[in-house]
Formats: sequence, C-alpha cells, structure tokens
Amino acid sequence: MLAVKFDKKRQFDVTTDEWAAFASSLSYKRHIAFHAASHGDTERIDTNENVWAIVDCGILFTMDFERTNAQMQPILKWLMVKFLSSYSIVRTRQAFFLVVGKAWTIDDLALPSLYEKMELCRNSKSGYKSNDFAVIKRLTDYLISHDAPGTEIEDLFELEQLTPDSSGNVSGYYDMEVRLSPLEEQFIRTHSVHDVEFIARLSYKELRDFVVLKLCYEVGLRPIQLFRLSKNDFQSVNDQYFSILRPWAKKGKANENKKGTDNLAISPELGRAIQALLVRQNSHSLQLLQNENGSSWRKNYGIQSINNTLSRWGAEYPHKTPYDFRHNMAHRMVMAGSSASEIAYMLGHSSLQAARHYIAASPSISALREKALGRNGTYGAMVSLLTGEIALPEDWRDKEVLGRVGDELATGVGGCDATECEYVPIYNCYGCQDFHPFEDGHHNAVLMSLRTEASNIIAISDSTRQSGMNPAMTQLEGVMEQVKAVISRCKACKGGQHAQ
Repeated sequence: MLAVKFDKKRQFDVTTDEWAAFASSLSYKRHIAFHAASHGDTERIDTNENVWAIVDCGILFTMDFERTNAQMQPILKWLMVKFLSSYSIVRTRQAFFLVVGKAWTIDDLALPSLYEKMELCRNSKSGYKSNDFAVIKRLTDYLISHDAPGTEIEDLFELEQLTPDSSGNVSGYYDMEVRLSPLEEQFIRTHSVHDVEFIARLSYKELRDFVVLKLCYEVGLRPIQLFRLSKNDFQSVNDQYFSILRPWAKKGKANENKKGTDNLAISPELGRAIQALLVRQNSHSLQLLQNENGSSWRKNYGIQSINNTLSRWGAEYPHKTPYDFRHNMAHRMVMAGSSASEIAYMLGHSSLQAARHYIAASPSISALREKALGRNGTYGAMVSLLTGEIALPEDWRDKEVLGRVGDELATGVGGCDATECEYVPIYNCYGCQDFHPFEDGHHNAVLMSLRTEASNIIAISDSTRQSGMNPAMTQLEGVMEQVKAVISRCKACKGGQHAQ
C-alpha cells in the first residue's frame, strides 16, 4: 500500500474557479524546438494548435487535445509541454494517452485521486498498468511544485518516497526520476565555476540564491532543511575543506532549533560561496540563508531561488525544484557505484527502499545504447548557453581547436579563446564557453565519430557481459547531446543551414 496519511483537518475540496485561476496562471513556450531531430523528423511545433503532430525517427505521433474538455485542455497542454521539455516524445505520448484514454477530468487532478491512481497501478485488474506509476508520479510532482489547488510544497516530501511495485517497469521509473539531462548538468557546472570566479560581482540576493541552488544540487537538501540551516552549521578547515551539518527534517511536532547530526562534505566552490555570503551579513540572525535586511528566508522560497539563478544564467522558462536536485544527486551516486545505504544516508531516508529502487532502475547498457545512437529526440532549453558565440572560420583570428575522437582527427570545428586549457580537446569543447563553434563546422563528422566510439564501448561491454551501469557511456552520451545542440544552433544561425 502507498503509506500516505493526510492531515484529517486538511481540505481537498477545490472549486472550479480555483482550477480556472490555476490554469490561467500557467505559462509555457509558444513553440517547442526538437534540437536532436533527425532528417525528416519534426523540428518545431506550435503549442497553440489543438492537434500536435510529431514525426520522430520516421514515426508519426499525434496528440489531439480536443479529446478533452475545455477546462482540462490548458492544464493538459501545460503538462505535456513539461514532459516534452524533459523526456522523449514516446514518454510524452504515454502520459497524454494515460490522461485522455482514462477520460480524466479536473477532479482526477486532486491530490487524493492521484495517490489512489498510483495505488491502482499495483493491481493489474484495475485498468492501470505498472509502468503508469512513474508517469502519474511525475504528473503529481509537476502539479505540487507549481502550487496546484489543494497542494502544499511539503507534499513533495511524501511523494519522493513512493516507489513502484518491484515487478513494474523500472526503466520507466528511472526515466521519470532522473531530473537533469547531461546538458543541464553541464550548464550548471559551467555557470557555477563562472559565478565563483567573479563572486564579487554578484548582488547579495544573487549570491544567496546561488548558494541555495548549490546546496540542493550537491547535498540534496529539502526546503525545510534550507530554512533551518544556521550559520553554525557551516564548517571550514584551513579554508580548504568545507562541510555543513544537515538540519533535522522530519515532519510532525517540529522543533525549529533541533540540530542535525549528519556532517556532509561540500565542494570548495560552494564553501567559498557560503564564506562570501557570511561576510555580507550584518544582522544578529543566525539563519544562514537570511534576506539581506536580516529578515527570515522562508522554505517556500527554495524553488524561486533556484529558478532565479537559472534565469540569471540565461535559461528560458526554468522550473526546477529542490526535489529535482535530490533525485539527480541519487542518480549520480548510483552511477558512481554507491550502495543503497550510502544513497539512503545522503537522502536522509531511514529506509533503504527508495535507494534500492534507484539502483534497480539504473540504466543498463542497452538503455544507454538507445540514447547514444540517437534514437531518443530531446528538447533542451539551455543548450544554446553551453558554448561561446557561433563564429565564421574566415573571421576567426585566435587558435583553432583540433583533436582526435577515437581514430578520427577532428578539425575545422571551431576556435578557442582560452589562454590556457588542460582539458581534452573536442570531448570537453562542446560544453565550454571558451569554445566558439564554426557556423559551417564539421560537427556532424564529430557526432559520427562519437557514435562509432559508443558502438565500440557497447561491443566491449557485450563481450565481457557487463550489461549494468556504465559511467563511460553516460559521459559519452552527454558529449553527444552537446554536439547535437551545437548542430541545432548552427542550423538556426543566418546562413548556417549546411553544417557539415
């Protein structure tokens, strides 16, 4: 059973007007571009249309929003835009037909109803399938994190601990739980380094919001833990090693001053950012994330702080939550070979159940093979911000990039304006802001070489019967997504319609 008990005093009766107000508050992009589209596939759709026809890998997928009522239609469109922004077209279509096929109405979006549907996924005779669990859980996550009527941000705490039946489709569960794509990971790492390097340029609010994002990204703190963080919870040893004492987070009769017992290491990058934040604080408040005037920073500000930082970095329509970063942290630990007990410790879970599901749902070499060979179209709102500006080779006067990808020599791809660089060329260039891709560069040739290398890794894994986790493939997948993003940018540039 799904062990979720709502407060008996809590009311879930939501009026039609409240749902209408929620629908009118939602915003999303008018057009969605599919940056990894292959030849002949759909590259762009207009979300104002009531019928979305998308060709992916030669297969036509249609979503007809007129099959639902006028009240449900704008919310369903918004949910599908969210899915397309994070998952494959196939996953999005699965979510669409789950909602439309079951004739969901506004009442079906109420929190108790969604939990009931997740429970029904455990019963094969209910009409719901086991692999519907992950989709419904993600739909619920979107609604809670956007303050849908009848929800509270702390509902995400309960939601994150729900796991599917062990006999269910763990690959589907994995797809829904991993919240940051390789491109988004690279985007965060690149801009984090830049912020720390030029930290004096940040305003107090920008610096505080950056610290919030990094705390969620590195150690997966919940909103209530961010709120309870004290200045005394931050520790430094010789200005080289940094850690925080994780605050207590359990719901119930909370003691706001109760101290945590878990000392978690944080990066020097985050440690120096916190040091800079403390220097700028002049109030008597002990709260680490306090506002500039010393007033209290609230736990419901976490989402706003994260997305303020992503927006400042140039992301378009970002909406990440602290829970997205928690799930991503668990995924990173799985790929690094961490045990269930280690993952549970970092998540602050007393049970190993959720951690074991992360491990069970980790990508096999076959799943990575699908991504590496380009069979999953993806949409990324941050892709254009990973490198420097597009350049023309005839106008470039600085050094040009060249290097080997597997057995092939890659040249004519772009220039580099870094004074010094200790990274491997090509593999690290497409995620670096010092790299300026040539508009008509040989980027497709680089992509083909990377796919050949991926095939070789797959062959080695198959021959040694290593079909489980493969960090090398995960890293290579990220590089290929970055190259695809550059190809898309070049096509969009004026006169750059023929990237070679």
